[in-house]
Amino acid sequence: MAHDELPLSGAQSLNRHLLWHRALNERPRRHPVVVLLGPLGAGKSTALKSISEDCGDGVVHARFNFERDEPASTVEVLTDLAFDLSRGWTNRPPARFTRFALGLIAVQLQLDTVSPSRAKEQLDDAIKQFFTRRRRQAERVTAWVESLADAARTMNLLGAPLTEAVKLALPRLIATVIREPLGRAQRWHADIPAAEGASPKDALIALQRRARNDPAFMTSWLTAAFLADVRESYQRMSGAESNASCHCDNPRNTRHIHNWVLLLDNIDHPGGTGLLADLLAARDEYERAHLGDHDALLVIATSGRWAPAWGAGWRPPWEAEPAAVDGPRTVPWCHQAGYEHWAGDRMDLAPPTYYPVLLEPRRPAETAKMLRIPESDLRSKLAQRATGGVPELVTTVKELLTNRDWAPGARDVLGPSDLDRSEASLWQERLEQLRLHHHLDGLGIEEFVSAAPFATAPWLVPADATGPAAAPTVSRILTELRTALWVVAPSRRGDLADYWLTAPLGGGTARYAELHPWIARTLTAALAARGDAAGQPSYVDQFRALLDDPATARDPVRRAYCQLALGRVSEVADYFSETFNRRPHQEWIDRLRLVTRAPDNRLVDDPSAALFDTFVDEDTELRPNRSDVGNVVTRLLIRLWLAKNPFVMPDREIWNAIAIGYSDLRGKTRRDESPLTTAADLARQGLL
Repeated sequence: MAHDELPLSGAQSLNRHLLWHRALNERPRRHPVVVLLGPLGAGKSTALKSISEDCGDGVVHARFNFERDEPASTVEVLTDLAFDLSRGWTNRPPARFTRFALGLIAVQLQLDTVSPSRAKEQLDDAIKQFFTRRRRQAERVTAWVESLADAARTMNLLGAPLTEAVKLALPRLIATVIREPLGRAQRWHADIPAAEGASPKDALIALQRRARNDPAFMTSWLTAAFLADVRESYQRMSGAESNASCHCDNPRNTRHIHNWVLLLDNIDHPGGTGLLADLLAARDEYERAHLGDHDALLVIATSGRWAPAWGAGWRPPWEAEPAAVDGPRTVPWCHQAGYEHWAGDRMDLAPPTYYPVLLEPRRPAETAKMLRIPESDLRSKLAQRATGGVPELVTTVKELLTNRDWAPGARDVLGPSDLDRSEASLWQERLEQLRLHHHLDGLGIEEFVSAAPFATAPWLVPADATGPAAAPTVSRILTELRTALWVVAPSRRGDLADYWLTAPLGGGTARYAELHPWIARTLTAALAARGDAAGQPSYVDQFRALLDDPATARDPVRRAYCQLALGRVSEVADYFSETFNRRPHQEWIDRLRLVTRAPDNRLVDDPSAALFDTFVDEDTELRPNRSDVGNVVTRLLIRLWLAKNPFVMPDREIWNAIAIGYSDLRGKTRRDESPLTTAADLARQGLL
């Protein structure tokens, strides 16, 4: 089952939160640009498709995807959108893009540059040729459009993608035009400031000549024409839609009208942010001259990257500190989104132009349905933990999980299914599929793998990370991972609750977000599988470098994390045994939870139970005289470390043993034992 066949989550039903259909007296004068955010494979395109399907015939809408081989120019995108918006709509007259079509034709004409009267005749002839209501001439209009577009392409007036868009769209746009709107459209072009008061024909000639020499002007001119056509068609097509289906929250069946919607996919690709900037600039210019007019057009976009422009009104998703009362606001999950949240409570401040919204991960039940197995199946639990509910990642592991049964505690579940394939190549291929390095010139996946300890250590994920993260390469990689939305703040837990934590470090309590589990574990697995490849730092080299950093050396919790990643279990057990009765137990438990997030470089062929025995034997040899507390803590530490690996098949026996370990510690404490009781209860549920 493809992940787009699953039932819609709250995130994918964004439209049902009244972001695109409101009763007439409830609508704001200006709509936000809603941006659905999520990392690669999070289901953003699926969410946009679901919104489009919900719109149906009840809401005029159009879609465009910026993920293409060549960057899309604003005029090309608007041409495509105009074509889509002008299709036949049930219970409505057709939309007319007269101003926009007239401008498109004008910019392609090769007008006489010497004789103004001759240029005017040429323009008149073109208008008469193109704008006719006689349907028997439709084929002739199409031929004229193709001939004109090809000529403009030859003269480098239009790029190849725009040429093809014009050939497709112009015949449809022309077919909707009638005489009265055509005259109004010509007068509109004459009324814009750049026409300098010229008559309609002279104005078009002047605008055409300027546009030919100034691509930026051509874009702003045609964008304004597009929006003017939308406003005019919207008023004409926005009568009460008693026969149109919609999903409006309208229990009284009140007659109402809908906004128009543009659905823009992958605006983080070339051309996406440019189009939005051009649309917003044209909207702002119109609003300055027409205060109070209703904004008929809502834009819902998707992006796999955070844009700096959104930081003016919103905190980036990876920032964990609470927002100040008068500072940037927290980006919500989709199920929390709505006009009221966007507008905010402060009447003295205009709402932000953009409304970024986080796409929720798949819920455990949805992940299980993708795998076609029960939610209670341990394989389903592994898939949820490893992928964090990202649909594309669930698809990646589906075949590995559903073709055979795996023993609890198996550590080779997500490794290569082909015995002839090396682990190193598999992990690296998975990282390349996520295109982690595509936005960093001069850096490849190998550099990401080398930086794995610094990119996955929880205290290095925040934007103000210090220590080794300040090195240029590591800093660029960490910034890229945040920008690509692979890091989410602890306050945004959702279904990833097990991967965000509060941990006291460095003498105070701070909140630390971890990198997404799939990225973190794949990076460290690739580093471990690399071994001692010539010219490349190894897993041990890099974790020793992180351990030897002065900032790590000064902090016992950070030091313990690195020691555990290096397999130095006895030293870590010493620290937690010595501090068990020295600190409040909740703080001690939080520290233990953070440290046991550390990866390992042990062979994946060894199941968790065998590794547990190995580590216990090694510790017994090194520390034969541990106290009772020390013995319990050591075994609890090892079990937690093995159980928390999101790539390992869950083992209920290990979690039960962890619960017993916390319970045993209650009889050995001089402090409040309630945190230990809570930890034991959570462990029995596999939630620690």
